[in-house]
Amino acid sequence: MFSVDDVLNSGTTLIYEIHHFLKTPLKQLKTAVLVNRNHKKYPVKADYKGISLSTSLQEHVNVLFEPKKNRVFLD
Repeated sequence: MFSVDDVLNSGTTLIYEIHHFLKTPLKQLKTAVLVNRNHKKYPVKADYKGISLSTSLQEHVNVLFEPKKNRVFLD
């Protein structure tokens, strides 16, 4: 089973997803994120990462999905 998030910032989205899957008997759960910001406040990790960005908490990451032109911006 896979859990996917666009930007791993605090880990809140992944912890909610994992909590849901803990109610189901699974042999394995893998997590994947497009952008890992390394500001986790929950004990979650991404098994698969697109890119890792060292950012401040004040910066904002935008992920845009467009046909044949997906982009990530740091504001």
